[in-house]
Amino acid sequence: MIPTLTGRTDNPDRLIRGLVELGWTVREEGDRLIAISPAGQQVEANRETGELRITGRGEGTAARALVKLAVKLGAEVELEGLTFEDRRPLVYGPVPSRRLGTSLGIDLPRGVCTHDCEYCSVGVSRRVSPHKRFTVDPITVREELSETLRRCDPDAVTFAGVGEPTLCANLREIAEEIRPLVEGVGAEMVLLTNSTWVSECADVVDVAVASLDCAREDLYRTINRPHPNMSLEDLVEELGRCDPGDVVVEVLLCRVGRVTNADPDHLKELAGLLGSIGLERVQLNTVARPPARGRAEPVSREELLSARRTLELCGLDVSVYE
Repeated sequence: MIPTLTGRTDNPDRLIRGLVELGWTVREEGDRLIAISPAGQQVEANRETGELRITGRGEGTAARALVKLAVKLGAEVELEGLTFEDRRPLVYGPVPSRRLGTSLGIDLPRGVCTHDCEYCSVGVSRRVSPHKRFTVDPITVREELSETLRRCDPDAVTFAGVGEPTLCANLREIAEEIRPLVEGVGAEMVLLTNSTWVSECADVVDVAVASLDCAREDLYRTINRPHPNMSLEDLVEELGRCDPGDVVVEVLLCRVGRVTNADPDHLKELAGLLGSIGLERVQLNTVARPPARGRAEPVSREELLSARRTLELCGLDVSVYE
């Protein structure tokens, strides 16, 4: 069944013609105007009734482009089934970052993640299987980023947001599409990921910061609360496919009740696990913002520094962000 959204507009001619400026192709069939995006989504508008029909894979992306265009043109659009997530901008910020300076975020997952971490400060809407993937129109991302960059000068443009960016099956294509914009303002392109599909795109960004908080399956399931189809072995294998020069491993230390990943024996296991796949660069931190719905608590500064010494003695190159 072809994905479909339906709705209505008060100005079909103006709206459809506006899509031409965004690179869509338009044809007329009687009272119908039909616009087709570069990614293959189709918007059909009835000139007489104002009825709208959006079809094709990634129809939510086309819907967001249509709503954004309507605001710009002063037209009204109502779409059935268009959620708040669909209406939210893809690009947000800039926001201050302990690691990256001033960061402009790109929110591709929009609430979808393979984990539901105890320490997550944003909270995901849905925890999904790693095989539940989606695509986003690269042109839409480029246009929204271009518009945002006119009013800010970030140190980094970061694939992050609410959820897991690598669930976006065409993330690599999007990164290549926006590369000239990012380089044009002298910013770094960064990926923040829980490592689900990091090997697919670590080499297309300037820095891939990939999480691996645990070396034991029981700890992983307690702290990161993955989808049942995920395992610690999956993440380690995925990280092992990356070029070590492309990845920095982020380790967040915390407590969940009586459970912690900060004890020295576990940290030595984690160092051994990273060493076995050739990864040596580590960013170490702890809970900095209140979890959205988790129970994680930060470890102390002394514990962070002690963890750093333990990992360094195991041969890792460790940075600490307090």
